[in-house]
This record gives sequence, C-alpha cells and structure tokens, in this order.
Amino acid sequence: MGSLVAYFSYEEQNSAKKGNTTVVAEKIAAITGSDIMRIEPKERYSSDYDECCRRAKAEIDGNLRPEIISHLQTLDAYDTIYIGFPIWYRSYPRVIATFIDSLDFTGKKVRPFCTNEEGAFGMAAMELESLVKRHGGELEQGIAIKGQDVATCDDAIRRWVK
Repeated sequence: MGSLVAYFSYEEQNSAKKGNTTVVAEKIAAITGSDIMRIEPKERYSSDYDECCRRAKAEIDGNLRPEIISHLQTLDAYDTIYIGFPIWYRSYPRVIATFIDSLDFTGKKVRPFCTNEEGAFGMAAMELESLVKRHGGELEQGIAIKGQDVATCDDAIRRWVK
C-alpha cells in the first residue's frame, strides 16, 4: 500500500511565495514517494493576517469545521497518511478536523507534521490523537519544523520517516 501527504498551508493570496507547510509537504512527498494533496477551505482565509488570525481563533474556540473542497472519497490505497498544517494558537487549523471527519482512518497510521516559529506542536498532537482514534486511525510520532528551518529540513525529514 502507499502513503499520502495531505496538508493545509496558509499562503497569502497575492504572494508567489509558497507557505512553509507547502514546502515541507512537498519534501515529504519527494522523500517518501507519497501522493500529495492540498486540503483547501471552501472559503479562503484572508490575506490580511489579522483577519486570518481572528477567523482561525474563532474556529478553534468554537471547534468549528470549515468546509473544504479537497475531499477524497476513500483512503483505501494508503496505509500511512502524513497530515500537515501550520500551528495556530497552539493548535491545528480546523480544516484539518474537517478532512479527518470526512474519511475512515481505520487501520491507518497517521503521522502529523507542522510548521511554526517555535518548532513545537503545542496542543495539536494531543488534540489530533483523540480525533484520529475516533475515526479508527493511530497517531504516530510527528515532526515540527521551525519556519526558519524549512529550506534545510531534508535530513530531519529523512530521519523522521524511517
């Protein structure tokens, strides 16, 4: 069976620069030979950073599930799912919960990865563990990449995916 890299990355709408999570997701896919898909909210996050933060905080506080447009029908072709996201307010963006809620993870290994300026998961790993278990999956050890290390994290990713 194969593996899938599913990720959400915040990128300003008017910027040609890839977001940190996109860069890491692409590296993981290249190193592991995984399929890759971007998890996209139906309503894009504002390119105004303050507005984006207000929305993200409201979604986390309300445990909301924003609609996504990047649905898969099944995970049958995969045994390992890498799920990536930026850390927002010490947690994961709720579009990740929408993605997990939409699929059956029974028997799947879920390996989270995140990007942020602290290089830590905050509460995200603990919160994801219960969500993934409710959908039949098993959350494995994740990796957190500091934004400043995104360009040079290939060796860390290789050690993590072994």
